[in-house]
This record gives sequence, C-alpha cells and structure tokens, in this order.
Amino acid sequence: MGPQPLRTHEVQSLGRLRQAGIVPWAAVARGTGQWMRIRRGEYLDKGRWHTLTPLDRHRALVVATVRRMRDPLPMLSHFAAAALWGMPIIGSWPDRVDVMLDASAAGSSTLVRRHRVSGLPEPSLLGEFPVTSPARTVIDLARSTTLACALSAADWTLRNSLCTYADLDEELLAIPGRGPGRRGAHAVWLLADPRAESPGESLSRARMYESGFPQPDLQVPLEDAQGWFGRADFGWPGRIGEFDGLRKYRATGDAGDTASEEIVIREKLREDRARRAGTAVARWVWTDALHGSGLVRALVAVGVSPGDKTEWLRRTPAEW
Repeated sequence: MGPQPLRTHEVQSLGRLRQAGIVPWAAVARGTGQWMRIRRGEYLDKGRWHTLTPLDRHRALVVATVRRMRDPLPMLSHFAAAALWGMPIIGSWPDRVDVMLDASAAGSSTLVRRHRVSGLPEPSLLGEFPVTSPARTVIDLARSTTLACALSAADWTLRNSLCTYADLDEELLAIPGRGPGRRGAHAVWLLADPRAESPGESLSRARMYESGFPQPDLQVPLEDAQGWFGRADFGWPGRIGEFDGLRKYRATGDAGDTASEEIVIREKLREDRARRAGTAVARWVWTDALHGSGLVRALVAVGVSPGDKTEWLRRTPAEW
C-alpha cells in the first residue's frame, strides 16, 4: 500500500494545539518533539511529514499558507491548484503558493506567487479552498512550466475524468492569439491522452515529441499465434517501447518485495514472447526519460528514428 494522501485537518494551527495543551514551538526550535512547523502558526506531525509524497508536502504548504490568509480567500491556481486536485507533475514543487488575482489587486508577499489576470475564471471549491478548474489548472501549467510537467497533469486529469477534451478546447481557445505560453498550451492540448497510465509514460511521450520521433500509439495490444498476451506502453509498426518505472531488470533488488518480483517475471516473459513474435522491444528507465538521451538511444536501437518533419496529430477516444 502506498503513502496515504494528506487530509487537510492534519495541518494543525497553533491555537488548536494550545487548546489541547501542546506547546510545539520550543521543541521545533530545538529540532525535537512530535511537531514540525509548515508555516508560521501551522504545524504537522513530524512522523506524518516523513510519510508524505512531494505532492502532499506541497498540499500541506498550501493548506498552512491559506489558513493564515484573511477572507475573502484568493483563488488557488497553477501548482497550488494541481496539488489540491491531486495532479502529478514532473519536477520539483515550488516553495511558494500560487494564487490568481484580478489585475487591479494590490499587495505582495514572499509566501505566495501572484498571477494577475484581466478576468478571473469561475472558481471550483475543494472543501474550503477556491481553486481553478482542472482544465484551467492544466492549461495554466502548460503556459508556465515544461511540457513534461504539464502533460503529466493533463493525462492524469483526463484519465480520472476531472475534465474532458472539450474543457481543454475551451481553455485553449480563451488564450489570446499572442498570449504568453500559448505555444506550450497548444502542445499539451495536442498530446494529452488519458491512456497514459503513469507520469513516467507522460514524460516519455513528451521527450519523444520534443526529439522529433514519430507519434506512437498507446497501450498497444500484443498478440501472437497463441492469442493476446498483454499491452505495451508505446507502439510503432513492428516495434514497441516500454517505460520501466520499477527498474524491473536491475541486477539486485528487494528480495522481500514479492509483488515486485512477480512483476519482474511477468514482464520479462511478456517481453520475450513479443520478441519471439518478431517485435523489436525498446526499454528505458526514469533517468533515460528525464535526460532524454537514454530514451533516444533505446528507440534508435530498435529502428524508431527521429525526423524533423514528423507530424503529431491530436487523438481523441473515437480515433483510438
């Protein structure tokens, strides 16, 4: 079982802790005790902090920061909204909280990163927090960060039915013709696909696009004379590509992790069967995809070659 998502009530205010007879700041100053400070006046159980994913640590930062704000609360956007929606990203979470304000709004702070816009969108409410809609959050990320980061969020959002292709269409069309980040938003709009089953697959597809490879199909069925035997992450005629997020073929591993061992065996048998059927198999790991060069070498080795004139098309469910 993976880490349990953070619940907002786990971030405790100083006032609430004092009501319970807990005075956390002295222990925090000494680096001891049960509690750690997230923001001034907001604390989280130290043991719990160490179990959190980077996404949930940013969510804790968002919750702690908003709790120190006055009403009316600003609309959370960009990475802050992504964390509250649960969208995975590629890269590091920021140490400030993104908010969206009307262009006329004044003020500044080292705790938040303000994004001023001429017209505020209609907010969504996640509990007590006003946030940008999932589709708007994806497009805002696409306009301000890397393709891989925003595509990971976009694929996940579509896969979990938090937005539709039509929602992304609407947000893209709302960007002015020469608006900043429009090209990045268009690339995410073009590539977004709910069939990607992990951030690593989204990252890999972003690198393929950036490197000029031909567009792959996703979740490609594998068949031979005996019938269907699984799916591949990516496929081209006569070739498949697999993102190995678990480093399944490492020389040593956790001997106690029975589930991982079973995955290793199952994936190895599937790959051998694909090769016997005449399919070339490329495989890469996180480092290969992050830096790009390893992924490029893996694909070129099986005959998938990049080309400057390779055109990618937007594919919707009717075309899968």
